[in-house]
Amino acid sequence: MKKLLLSAAFAIAALGGYAQSGSAPVSPNSQAPSCCGVSSDYSAVLVSLELCNVIEICPPLDVMCAKFDSKEDYNCGEELEDFFGHKSANFTVSSNRNFNVTIKSSSPNFLYVGSGTGNTVMPCSILKYNLSSNGTGGTNATPMSWNPLTVAAAPLINNGVHGVNKPFSVKFKADPGWDFAAGTYGLGVILTATQL
Repeated sequence: MKKLLLSAAFAIAALGGYAQSGSAPVSPNSQAPSCCGVSSDYSAVLVSLELCNVIEICPPLDVMCAKFDSKEDYNCGEELEDFFGHKSANFTVSSNRNFNVTIKSSSPNFLYVGSGTGNTVMPCSILKYNLSSNGTGGTNATPMSWNPLTVAAAPLINNGVHGVNKPFSVKFKADPGWDFAAGTYGLGVILTATQL
């Protein structure tokens, strides 16, 4: 119904243009007598655009890892790296409106895989994050340089500016200490870009 009304409005506007010019539309088959010189005719195309709100954060999936195999690792914690040794997870946001970005854990505890004995319940707050770069035009919304991850969505970027491929990077650091059994611990981190 909305498109039908829009089309009708365009048709009325076009006919209004003819009325203001003082001439009626001429049939494409009409011809001026040859004795009158050059003749012309024209046709109109009515164009309609429907713009929808669009937002996309890329990449949809990234993998960051750390290996704890020395006393120093356990004492100081480890910054996570991707498969290429980069210590930042790089993202872009494309949006036709300004936006916010939040970060949260997918669960309160890491998933444990292994045969270790002892404590295997590692809380998500062991993982900390840092907004290491921000090219979105928005403001860094993190309160500290290293922020503990929670299951509640925490602000990462406020009022990012609309546009294509607005970049930002996040670093992660794990500091489990000496309290957990050996094995592999995994956790999902969810970054959400929301239009304002």
